[in-house]
Amino acid sequence: MRDKWYGDNRDLVKWAVLVALARRYRVKHILQVLYFRPDMWAGVEIDGKSVEMNQAVIEQFRRAASISMMNCGARIEVVEDVFSDRTVYLQRVLDRIRHRPQAPGIVFLDPDTGLEPGKPNLKHVLDSELAEIWRSMIPDDLMVFYQHQTNRNGEEWIEPKKSQFERALNIRPGSAKLAHGVKIARDVAFFFAAKENSERKVESRVGRPALKAES
Repeated sequence: MRDKWYGDNRDLVKWAVLVALARRYRVKHILQVLYFRPDMWAGVEIDGKSVEMNQAVIEQFRRAASISMMNCGARIEVVEDVFSDRTVYLQRVLDRIRHRPQAPGIVFLDPDTGLEPGKPNLKHVLDSELAEIWRSMIPDDLMVFYQHQTNRNGEEWIEPKKSQFERALNIRPGSAKLAHGVKIARDVAFFFAAKENSERKVESRVGRPALKAES
C-alpha cells in the first residue's frame, strides 16, 4: 500500500469490513500486512520559497499504521516493513503470523492492487505467496484479501479474481466469501475464507458449519 492513498473511501470500506468480520467471527486480533511502499512527498511554497513537507504532517494524515490506535474491540497490529524484496518480506510476514500475541484472528493482506496478473510487480501478491501465508495460519484464522478493480472496460473482474484466490488457497470453488461497499467505493472487493481443521472439514461435508459466526 502506498501512503499517499491512506485514508480514502476505500479505507472506510476496508475497515468497516474488517471490524464487522472480527465481531462476526469473534476474533480479538487483526494483523494487517500492509505491503508498504513509501512515497516521496513534494514540499510547499511559502512567500516564494520552497519548504519541505514536515514529517509530523505526514505522520498525522498519511501513516497507515496509525490504524492500530483504533478502538474496535480487536487488537490491530500492522506489518509496516517496507515492501521491496519479496523473499525477505514474505519471511517477515510468516514470522509475524507465527508470533501473534493472540490467535486465532484475522490475517489481512493489503497490497496496492491484489492478486498477480500475467506480469506481476510490487503492486501484487503472488499466488504462491498467498498459498504459503495460508499454510502458516491456524484453524479458525480468517484470511481477508484486498482486491482492486482489474479493468475499466466493463468486464467482470470480481468472480475471476475470487476464483484465483480460491485456487491459490486450494479450497473448494465457491467457498470463499465476498465483502464490498459499492455505494462508497465500487472499485474494491474483499475476499475472505476461514481456515478449517480436519475435524471441521468432515463436519462441513455433512452440512454442519465449518466455523460458527455470530448473526
